[in-house]
Amino acid sequence: MKLTYVRTDFPNGRSHILMRDSESPNPELVHFLLVLSNKGTVWVDVFWPFDEESEGFTRRISEQQFWQTFREWRLQGIKLGDNGRVADMLARKQLLTKKSREKDA
Repeated sequence: MKLTYVRTDFPNGRSHILMRDSESPNPELVHFLLVLSNKGTVWVDVFWPFDEESEGFTRRISEQQFWQTFREWRLQGIKLGDNGRVADMLARKQLLTKKSREKDA
């Protein structure tokens, strides 16, 4: 397992910091060890499908920057999120994208 630290800042103000296993065997499905949001929610141990759109808003950060941001958000009162809801939403999005590609082909 080789961890890289990334931060995604979406235009709507939502922001995530992530620990990504860059040696994941499946390029379509990335295993994020920790997904944090400055909107007050944290998801732990989430399998996340590759999202080309969000990659445009993502940049690498250092481990030190990751933990500094984590501490700041934690002081603001981050709460544990529902992994099941996140996985369900992401699975639906992935299926819609796949069906759309198949329809266009």
